[in-house]
Amino acid sequence: MTATESRLRESLSAAAATTVNVRPLTLPIRRRFRIPMLLAAGAVTMAAVGVGFVWAGQLDPRTTTAVQAPPTPRFQPQMLISVFLCKEHDAFPQCKGRKADKVKIADALWSRPDVEWLGFESTAKSYQNFREQNKDNSAILTTIKVKDMPEVFRVVPEQDADWDALINAAMALPGVSNVIDQRCVMDKGKC
Repeated sequence: MTATESRLRESLSAAAATTVNVRPLTLPIRRRFRIPMLLAAGAVTMAAVGVGFVWAGQLDPRTTTAVQAPPTPRFQPQMLISVFLCKEHDAFPQCKGRKADKVKIADALWSRPDVEWLGFESTAKSYQNFREQNKDNSAILTTIKVKDMPEVFRVVPEQDADWDALINAAMALPGVSNVIDQRCVMDKGKC
């Protein structure tokens, strides 16, 4: 062996002897708190529910009752005013070139102080009610189809309301084809 090789071997042996005393590398300890995923999901859910309650508290209670049943038993069919909306290709002159905007009509009706309750009926619900009211007239039941029925707002006026003023105001709204005082229908036209 040459002198160079001998010196190299001694250096490597000395280096190897020092590595025995060196600690192996370890991962650093995590210093932040580990949040379980379930806890995080629970916090997000609680926040969403809380925001929902705050948002629901800001809603106008009159608009939220529009999809509910009338609040008291005093509401009977003769206590309603029916506001029929324009359909496409309606023959009514007030529907020519006018499209029914349900939101604007509902807002206009709810903004009146003489409206106690407002409900909405789709064409399917309107057709179902029509069939119930005319169950003895098979000729009309075979003629009228769902597509023939308009969407309807059912209005319950306040007890001391001026029905004529309410009917005239509803009739003047864009997109309204007809307004029917159900008292007249129940009394067979004696209005």
